[in-house]
Amino acid sequence: MKSHSLHMPILVSALLLTTCFIGCSSEGKTAKWSSRGESIVPTTNDPASLSPMATDRKPLSVQNTDLRLAAVEVLGQASNSEDALMRANAIEALQPTTEPLREAVLRGLVDPNEGVRFVAAMSIGRRNLCGVSHLLGPLLEDRSRSVRAAAIYALESCGEQVDINPLAGFIVSERAADRANAAMVLAELGNSTAIPVVRNGLGRGFESFDPARSRTIDLLMAESLVRLGDRRELEAIRAALFAPPEHSEMTALACQMLARLQDRTAVPNMHDLATGSGPRKAGPELRLVAATALAEMQPDLVPMDLVISQLASEQPGVRIQVANVLGGLGNPAYEPQLAILLKDQDPHVQVAAAAAILKIGQNAAAP
Repeated sequence: MKSHSLHMPILVSALLLTTCFIGCSSEGKTAKWSSRGESIVPTTNDPASLSPMATDRKPLSVQNTDLRLAAVEVLGQASNSEDALMRANAIEALQPTTEPLREAVLRGLVDPNEGVRFVAAMSIGRRNLCGVSHLLGPLLEDRSRSVRAAAIYALESCGEQVDINPLAGFIVSERAADRANAAMVLAELGNSTAIPVVRNGLGRGFESFDPARSRTIDLLMAESLVRLGDRRELEAIRAALFAPPEHSEMTALACQMLARLQDRTAVPNMHDLATGSGPRKAGPELRLVAATALAEMQPDLVPMDLVISQLASEQPGVRIQVANVLGGLGNPAYEPQLAILLKDQDPHVQVAAAAAILKIGQNAAAP
């Protein structure tokens, strides 16, 4: 039975969970990039179904005085939300838990939204919830290739006999999310013989793709290649740090990827971006994305004055990024700030804060 890092991103329909930034308002039209809790690349034929719903802007209830238990309760509510994105993010955030995650996964496997089903299936493999792997059978016939890929991954991770050959076909799918998710699954499985398969899907600019989305998918596939051992694509990810301002989503993705890959060569550039000391004068949200990457690689370089100053930002997306930075630092000293964000009036901020609290607790419990 394989063990997989809890810190690898769950790709909620082409991205991760560990902090997702690309959004689409309609097929072939790229929306303003935002925070992990605000937007994603949809897998569904109705992208709007994964957008945050106005009816779910009501804050989640915080009753428990124990911070970690309160975080779990908030995520439990979020996993039952009418908002598909919130349900998916809640499952991802519950990764450090066992029974709360299991309960959310069981609901997620039969969720009407394919993005939620994808995250639920991936969670079984990543957290070795193999006691429920028998429920994955129907997902091998799911109408979504991404969900099928996740089911293949989970069954393979649990040591079940499953045919992984369909993943090669998903890599050349005309659906952007299917390509990226199949590449990510192959990277998660960790077999370097899949490098030619993933490379076969790289650079396939199908006419149905929006150019910006196509670049994003290629970047995601490049990360999968690096994870499989083909480091030639690392330069492409580094170069994305310098994407023009109108393609800020590429810079944000590059920050996340380089942190996951622990590419310390990029630390000086991310420090310049986070502090605003370089030629690019980014807004607070993108600066905080870079700060989160620094928190994962070199915490002493995180500009804490920026982080704390944005705690009361009027923009929910910025407050979400503050929570992400504090979670990335993994320092219990910042739990008071996260306790404030856990009671935020925006439920997406609350979910990000709850995820950070559980991540800090997980780090504190590690030997």
